[in-house]
Amino acid sequence: MAASARRLLLLELNELCPSLIDRFMAEGALPNFKRLRQRSRAFITHTDESVLEPWIQWVTVHTGVPLDQHGILDLDEAGKLRHEAFWDRLSSDNVLLMCPMNVRFNRTDGSIFMPDPWAASQTPSRDIEPFYRFVRSAVNTHARSSGFEKKVALDALRYLTSHGMTASTFFMLARQLLSERLGSHDVKWRRATVLDKLCWDVFAHFWRSQRRPRIGVFFSNSTAHYQHKYWRHHDPDAFSLKPDANELRSYGDAIRYGYRGLDELIGNALAMAGSDTAIVLCTALSQQPMRDYEARGGKAMYLPKDFKRLLDALGAPPNARVEQIMAEEARLHYSNPADAELAHAVLKDVTTSEGHRLFKLRSFDGEAFIVGCGVFSGEVRPHTRFTSVNGLSESFHEHFVRMPTTTSAKHHPDGVLWVALPSGVPNAEVEHIPLTQVRTQFDEILALHG
Repeated sequence: MAASARRLLLLELNELCPSLIDRFMAEGALPNFKRLRQRSRAFITHTDESVLEPWIQWVTVHTGVPLDQHGILDLDEAGKLRHEAFWDRLSSDNVLLMCPMNVRFNRTDGSIFMPDPWAASQTPSRDIEPFYRFVRSAVNTHARSSGFEKKVALDALRYLTSHGMTASTFFMLARQLLSERLGSHDVKWRRATVLDKLCWDVFAHFWRSQRRPRIGVFFSNSTAHYQHKYWRHHDPDAFSLKPDANELRSYGDAIRYGYRGLDELIGNALAMAGSDTAIVLCTALSQQPMRDYEARGGKAMYLPKDFKRLLDALGAPPNARVEQIMAEEARLHYSNPADAELAHAVLKDVTTSEGHRLFKLRSFDGEAFIVGCGVFSGEVRPHTRFTSVNGLSESFHEHFVRMPTTTSAKHHPDGVLWVALPSGVPNAEVEHIPLTQVRTQFDEILALHG
């Protein structure tokens, strides 16, 4: 039997790829991944769920329940969850949750909960609220804005100075802002890794605090984002559409940069974990190259410049509360069901001058629905217009802005799970388990050694 592991430190590194981890470790680029692997029992997880989205599969990881039972299909649906997460069984111990996806949290003890940045309906713990406002703002405005909301950023900076920000993170942040201002090519995409560092510092502050959380969960989406956006630049030979020299200069090393940033976090976790702590790395899913849109110029995404102005131009009620979620999508909330019904009816029939539906809609519940631009062509003609059911016609480019890069990777059902007990025995051959059995690993650590 392994040595006592009263505490569990779970690193949820979203959608990292087994093949890339192995490749980068072999090249010597990920020394801390290698150290953790050498201590771990390693698994490849697999899901047969019909829809592959991280906000679905992470619910399966936390609960052990598949999609056809938990029924959580979209971001910010944790309020609908009726199954307990593995940490819910600990009634007498604090837990520390940093951004795990689609989590319903009801504890009133000394636990700390920071929802994922797309969870508008979930309330963070008071002790972490100023930082959460900053993270949510940074994530949900990165595609539309060149900077953060100043008050939110200043509040977060004051918070960070008393909640663990290290000198190395401060200097990394300073270098990033200076590079953005003075550099000769795009480096703004690196903000995601800087945000990881800030989140880790706060996480480490609470992990080491007198609260002594028994479970700590740290979620990172930075490298998943890099993979989706920059796989074409990482491996141009896999695609018929090639990035140009300027794009390669800016983004060619983005994926490797993301993995190296996470390698540093793993090193910090190894240094922070005591002799009573199990470290687990889990990815839930992974990714693979996406060539589905090559004939159409790649998968581009378009965002409304101003949702309320767009709704008004289409003859839909403009009084929606807009909740930005992931990629090009938002959830529109109406206080009046009649307004929601009318808006949904108007938007579902809007077409472009090329005959394509302008919007993709889903999850209408009578008062809210998710909407995103349904045009993914890499080249939208300058004079493209769209027309509503009311006959109102508007210029596409007047209302939509294209995200800087196309999407060139999609989800893969396999994921990584490494379980490192304090004196556990690593396995030479990687084992394969269904994703629904990941929770069992957590339960065994807590039950056998709790």
